[in-house]
Amino acid sequence: MSLPARCRRRLALQDLADSQYTSLVSKTFVRNLQADDEAPRLINAATTLRTSDGEADLFVRKYAPTRRDNGLSLVVIHGAGEHGGRYGHFVNHAVRAGWTVIAGDLRGHGRSGGVPTHLDSFEQYLEDLDLIWDQFNLQHQTTAVFAHSMGGLVAVRFAQTRRNRMSALALSAPLLGLRVRVKMLKRAVGKLCSVVRPTTRFRTSVKVTHITRNDDVLASREQDPWIQRSVTAGWFFQVQQAVTAAHLEAENFDVPLLFLQGDADEVVNHEMANDWLEEIASTDCTRRVMPDHLHEIINEPGWERTTNEILEWFDTRMNRVIHQRRAA
Repeated sequence: MSLPARCRRRLALQDLADSQYTSLVSKTFVRNLQADDEAPRLINAATTLRTSDGEADLFVRKYAPTRRDNGLSLVVIHGAGEHGGRYGHFVNHAVRAGWTVIAGDLRGHGRSGGVPTHLDSFEQYLEDLDLIWDQFNLQHQTTAVFAHSMGGLVAVRFAQTRRNRMSALALSAPLLGLRVRVKMLKRAVGKLCSVVRPTTRFRTSVKVTHITRNDDVLASREQDPWIQRSVTAGWFFQVQQAVTAAHLEAENFDVPLLFLQGDADEVVNHEMANDWLEEIASTDCTRRVMPDHLHEIINEPGWERTTNEILEWFDTRMNRVIHQRRAA
């Protein structure tokens, strides 16, 4: 199977260094949950899970409603260089609506172990999600996923390679192609390093002002000790391969999908995302273009309305389960 010509051209041109929010991560495991924006008053439990390859401990947060439990679980998958603690405001809305929320830090991110923003294989992210699904006994019928940027790519590959893991998926500006360009020399050096020394680090060229218009969020991000501003050569080319695979295997994606994209987003490639949407097998696909929105859609002005729209969309798709729970 081969990609359409338009996808091959865009894949050749794109910069897949999804370095939208990157800096060095401390290897010290911190149990004090107060560093998470807005999250402390919501956290029900936090745990660490040893990855199947034994290379990292995953830090995973669980938030649960104290009332109005709808019996449904929502997994949040963050973007590159950030962490699950940045989604406290989104989690707050979901928990109040009755959802149990699982928000882990991907390996090499936030409080999870591993070499910061590095991969030996993209499959490691997917195997780590397998571990989370097993740990929390997440069932297909009662589980939905919200994923942002590179986390969106992780969710797409998870859905394409693991059937019957989720009932609905909301993607926020998923990384199915990147707009930021890498200079030819830097890319060549990176390719060499990915072979001879894959942990060689490269700093982001994504501008902070392209992330969100929310000054408070930018100020908080600047002070966040868990934010990263570099990725490894190995990570870069593993992500590149994953984007290619996501397009090649688009027909394997059949999950109900809510696709959110800011029309002013300068981080991800809109055209490549549209190409992917045209090829997927899902018969339930809602595409929402957000006027004037930058990359972090749920941090943009009006995020409360956007969050409510996401949760209402999930409720509609999982309505039968919700009604069964209420009837019981």
